[in-house]
Amino acid sequence: MKTILVTGGSGMIGRRLSELLIEKGYKVIWLSRERYVKAIIPRYRWDYRKGEIDSEALEQADIIIHLSGTNLGEGSWTRLKKQTIVESRVLTARLLLDTLIKLNKKPEAFISASAVGYYGMHTDEKVYYEDDLPARNDFLSRTCKKWEAEAFNFKKELGIRTVALRTSFVIYKNSHALNKIKLPVKFGLGAPIGSGKQFFSWIHLDDLCGIYIKSIEDVNMEGVYNAVSPDQTTNAEFMKCLAKEMKRPFFLPNIPAFILRLIMGEAAGMVLEGSRISPQKVIDKGYIFKFNSLSEAIKESL
Repeated sequence: MKTILVTGGSGMIGRRLSELLIEKGYKVIWLSRERYVKAIIPRYRWDYRKGEIDSEALEQADIIIHLSGTNLGEGSWTRLKKQTIVESRVLTARLLLDTLIKLNKKPEAFISASAVGYYGMHTDEKVYYEDDLPARNDFLSRTCKKWEAEAFNFKKELGIRTVALRTSFVIYKNSHALNKIKLPVKFGLGAPIGSGKQFFSWIHLDDLCGIYIKSIEDVNMEGVYNAVSPDQTTNAEFMKCLAKEMKRPFFLPNIPAFILRLIMGEAAGMVLEGSRISPQKVIDKGYIFKFNSLSEAIKESL
């Protein structure tokens, strides 16, 4: 029975992934703010700001899944928030690597989250693949580039198999982000955001977890993979589908972009812009999506 160490385990993705891993017979442990080894999922303490980490967790780990990172979609991107967004991803990975080197410990694989924001906050007709270059002068893209660079230092420094999953918007019934979108629709106020023509890349949580599990079990998986559904949709199509599945009206005019920018600032680009992202690489590796259509994913989330 292999032991999977998960950072960011208490988040939505970490909890569901841990649940599915345990069902498959894996032992799961978390790095957390507080040590509680008698919990159903044992928790070991770390604090990246102080450079502190419970080495016992790393000694046990056969595979590390790195999900840690402050929420991108909460609040405006102030200078301090931007710093926290980057450090909570990059410095945490660095602390893990430095500790493994000190312990002379080599796990079998290091699997890290990333985001489709790597390709930039813009809208065009191009379909983006893993070997496309990151966007320039784009905070989210720069963050993803640093995030992945730190992940692949595990390959450089320790020679271990490393995977980074560029994740899109995650659909799940307990998703805080989805619930925020559903709220105006619930009251009949659903509408396309901005032009509505921007592409909306998404993935159901169970498919995202399925790709993480495949990354654990398929030793031939290495490098970067787009974790997105094959179903390409626009923001307008997404909002219309959501209203239909919620049995609510959908007739209001588009929500002007400037309103979102007033509320969210620079972060509004995550909602107002979007391009098509290809999942072909992970499909070619043999992953079969459970949720191939947006309507199926939304129905399950309701």
